[in-house]
Amino acid sequence: MFFHRDDLTIRCSLRGLTMSVPDRDRLLNACDEGRRRRLLHCLGKASDDEPPWQVQWQKMPGDPLQPEDVVVTLHREGVVVELVYAQKGVLSEWLVTRGDYAPAGAKLATLERRAKQAAVPRAPSNDLVRQFVARQRRDAETIAKLQAELAAVQARLVLGVPTSADVRFKRLKYEFSKRFHPDARPVGDAERERRARVFQEFWPILEEIERS
Repeated sequence: MFFHRDDLTIRCSLRGLTMSVPDRDRLLNACDEGRRRRLLHCLGKASDDEPPWQVQWQKMPGDPLQPEDVVVTLHREGVVVELVYAQKGVLSEWLVTRGDYAPAGAKLATLERRAKQAAVPRAPSNDLVRQFVARQRRDAETIAKLQAELAAVQARLVLGVPTSADVRFKRLKYEFSKRFHPDARPVGDAERERRARVFQEFWPILEEIERS
């Protein structure tokens, strides 16, 4: 009774856009040290006319590939080589038919990498829309109140109202600055941006009224 040893399986990882039969050195490097002597025995002496490998495909053209997927196995007496793709991609085309033989270095297949899909921007949620509309409404109401107060101050100055109007105007200017000066909020804050818009629009008007 003869003792039959199982085939020696070597896993070889490949990158790039083509898949080829690995040469003798690459197979030895892919094999761990404990099994390298057995692999050398199975391969025999190095020569220019080494026997080819029988090709057995594990993936079909068009199949998606994930890292560590076995794409094809190569068979020679006593040795099975698993060719593994190390990246995500797609098997484009076989260059060798299943069951045929291919020597070391022969191209077996072409592959392609699939570009990452661009992230689709999310539509704003209903809460964000409501917050934006509410903020715009508050801004509009604030601007309307300021316009009314400024108009009243201008009317008093035109009519020569006593100096108490100046006191009220200065208080108005102070309160406006306290409530709408953007520097009172941290940089990048949405409230700071809202204050800046209101302040830039009305502060020059206040300055002009004060000078008149």
